[in-house]
Amino acid sequence: MTIARMAASGLLLLAAAGCVSGPAAPVPRKAQKGNPVMQIKFARSGGFAGAATNVSGTVELGGDGAQVKADSYQRELSPHEAQQLRVAADPDKLARARQAAASPTQARDAYQYDVTLVTKDGKTHTLTLPGTDPQALRSAAPEIADLAEWVEEETQKIWEHRVHSR
Repeated sequence: MTIARMAASGLLLLAAAGCVSGPAAPVPRKAQKGNPVMQIKFARSGGFAGAATNVSGTVELGGDGAQVKADSYQRELSPHEAQQLRVAADPDKLARARQAAASPTQARDAYQYDVTLVTKDGKTHTLTLPGTDPQALRSAAPEIADLAEWVEEETQKIWEHRVHSR
């Protein structure tokens, strides 16, 4: 084998090795460790109509999927949505955001959202979110803004299902 061929072979091997050992697609921190959240319970209360508009639901997270249940409402989350929810429902983020979200910004007759995360070891992590302007919440507690937005949208879907099922 000539030196030119050996050099070319070496370059190909180095290039191939670089492809194999190169950086992988970024994976969220919790996804790498395995997110310990197995269940998310959420409830909406308050509002102008009070108890008539209260809504609650539970998300069961398992494997790559997740399912939301609330009374007669039930839906499977897409794998992509389930993964986004796992990342958003990080107990560490809830702990950091608890103080910011607890600041007295709740408007009269506004909704309140209670969110409880249940981890694999059975521990619970609870946070009460004011039903204020989503941008205000994103500014005050950016760590949990995605989770808060998902809960707000899901409670609305459950409410609409309840109204249309009557």
